[in-house]
Amino acid sequence: MAKLNIDAGEIEKEEKKKKIIPEKKEKQEKSYKFNTFSGVVVPSVLAIFGAVMYLILPKAVGGVGLMPMLLIIVIAHSVSIATSFSLSAIATNIKVRGGGLYYLISRSLGSAFGGGLGVQLFLAQTVATSFYSIAFARGFNAVLSYFNAALPEVYLAFLACFIFGVIAWFGAKFVIKLQYFILAAIVLSLISIFVGTAPSAGAIDMFTGNMPFWVAFALFFPAVTGIDAGVGMSGELKDPKKSLVRGTFIAIGFTFGMYLILAYKIGYAASSAALFTDPLIIQKIAQVPSLVLLGILLATSSSALSYFMAGPRTLRALALDNIFSSKTRFLGKNIGESHEPRVALLVCLSISLIVVLSGDLDFVSQIVTIFFLNVYGWLNGAAFFEKVSKNPSYRPAFNAPGIISFYGMAICYAIMYLFNPWVMIISILFQIIVFFILYKTKASIKLESVWDGVLFQMLRSVVNKIEKTEKSKKNWRPNVVAFCANDTNRNTLFSILDWIGAHSGMAKFYYLIQGKVSRGVNKRTHIEADMKEHVKENEQDIFPRVIESDNFRMSAETMLQSETIGNLPPNTALIDYDQRFNLGKLAQLVIKLNKNLIILKNNSGFSNFKFIDVWWDDPKNGNLMLLLAYLISHSRTWMDKEATIRLFKVVRNKNDYDTQYSKLNKLINDSRIDNITFKVIVDRKMSIPSIIRKNSHYADLVLLGLPHAKGESIPANISKEIERYTKGLTTSLVVMANDKIDFKIN
Repeated sequence: MAKLNIDAGEIEKEEKKKKIIPEKKEKQEKSYKFNTFSGVVVPSVLAIFGAVMYLILPKAVGGVGLMPMLLIIVIAHSVSIATSFSLSAIATNIKVRGGGLYYLISRSLGSAFGGGLGVQLFLAQTVATSFYSIAFARGFNAVLSYFNAALPEVYLAFLACFIFGVIAWFGAKFVIKLQYFILAAIVLSLISIFVGTAPSAGAIDMFTGNMPFWVAFALFFPAVTGIDAGVGMSGELKDPKKSLVRGTFIAIGFTFGMYLILAYKIGYAASSAALFTDPLIIQKIAQVPSLVLLGILLATSSSALSYFMAGPRTLRALALDNIFSSKTRFLGKNIGESHEPRVALLVCLSISLIVVLSGDLDFVSQIVTIFFLNVYGWLNGAAFFEKVSKNPSYRPAFNAPGIISFYGMAICYAIMYLFNPWVMIISILFQIIVFFILYKTKASIKLESVWDGVLFQMLRSVVNKIEKTEKSKKNWRPNVVAFCANDTNRNTLFSILDWIGAHSGMAKFYYLIQGKVSRGVNKRTHIEADMKEHVKENEQDIFPRVIESDNFRMSAETMLQSETIGNLPPNTALIDYDQRFNLGKLAQLVIKLNKNLIILKNNSGFSNFKFIDVWWDDPKNGNLMLLLAYLISHSRTWMDKEATIRLFKVVRNKNDYDTQYSKLNKLINDSRIDNITFKVIVDRKMSIPSIIRKNSHYADLVLLGLPHAKGESIPANISKEIERYTKGLTTSLVVMANDKIDFKIN
């Protein structure tokens, strides 16, 4: 009764915990108060309408010409549109929390893969703040040039970056309110540009050669990455699923149209030379130049602020997921009562200030481009793999076509390759290295999520192909099912199974324990966990399972008939010598099922791994034993000891010696086994068991045929015969073949 009271008390405590936690979470949920427009559209539009629109677009139009620039805008936006489709599909399939793109990717591709991409995303967002700080400094100096003044650009950018970080410290709510004013100013500057007149007459230059196409693309592409600024606010949205989808498409559609119109306008309004050389040509086109100058300063600052909100939120999500280390979880902490990642903001600001010191706008924009392309590529890849894996749990409310996601992934890497193959390779290697570091060093991280579905679909397709393929005896592979009920021999049988079937075929291990299934679930689970740990530690490709049974023979018979993967039924049964299997009857069934039979008789285990003796009887059995010896001798354990196969044949009549010698010699030559010797023994008096014992008593492993077995006839006293033939030997495999294995095929 006391035990029941304790359990009840524990349950009551757990219930209290469950009640407290949701309340805390609910309290946090109240801080997620931004709607689609304020939380997604405004940050995204302002990040897209940044330095690129005012400072880089005119230079790019003058550098490559109007038509190539329009193509660049279309290609760049096709990436963001495809990514938006993929983003929408993933976002409407899961419960979205903080972390933006990282959260979406990691919940599809898994923590190990998503963690690597999350690091790149954080770096891209952080470097983007540096990019827009440098752009702000350049625009500010342009304003000062009207007064014949200038400040060192690097120091000005450094100061601007610091001020943007301080503004972001006050929180997303303050920044969003500030961005309403900035958005209004940018819209006014655009109107001023569109209604403005051309500073000089001249035909539109459709094509120029002042700048390589992909350099212009790399300079422009950071503009379309602005959708990440809105997605990064996923944790502070009222309805993330709806807001992310609607807000992202609204932002892309609006800015896509504006960029096309603006490119045409400035291409028509000024010569290519002026566009390429004059950094402030766009304000000369505008009806009210001062609005453009104000727009430049506000747009670059708003873009920096957008990424100062997104970057720290990505870092916080990485820290809370323990991607780096449990010791770095402090990076996910909030300072103050607000839900602001201020610790992560300090890290983001520190990195941004260091990057700003480079002072090179083009260089920084290329870093941003490559990192974002890689992240966008894998976001599209996540949606594509979710689609092709046909995972029943993948049921997005927004069902993006798989071809669009595939295009998004392909175009991202195609652009990276055309831009700079080496940078693409470095980016991919960085991703792979981070993946393996996380996968190998963090026990809690596993290969998970969409990869399970992809691997399952691949396996399913392969199995279906195998099902329809007719098997060839020449390409015989061991598909072995092992049965053991003796704990003493379990590891030995594991080793035999690994040497025979794990590397060139399939290997499944059934450990049988006495009892009823309903009573021993915990015991079975514990033993199976130990077996899996053994397999993992010894790097064995074996599938271990535990079966509880009152009748070992019947359980083994059932598994032999039912165990199959597609058209890959087991062709070989490996059984531990154990009377509880009723070996005579079990062997009879194995033969009737047209499977090979191998019985392990373990007397003293293995020691030197030097000699494997094969006692040849009839060709059918001999071929299988020789193949088994070959497989075992080429396993890592035996190869390290340079094991030798010794083939023996006993003849009773010395007149048969030459014939048998020639046959074995030809067999060995045709089989192309190099680590083998053979010997024909002539003896009329000594019994076969005595001859075997005399020649193989020191061999590490002996393979011999099932005594007195002919066709489907198994002797009633088979257990006694096995005892007699293996007496005095170390470890033996007693074999009876059914499959025809031809070693004479070249």
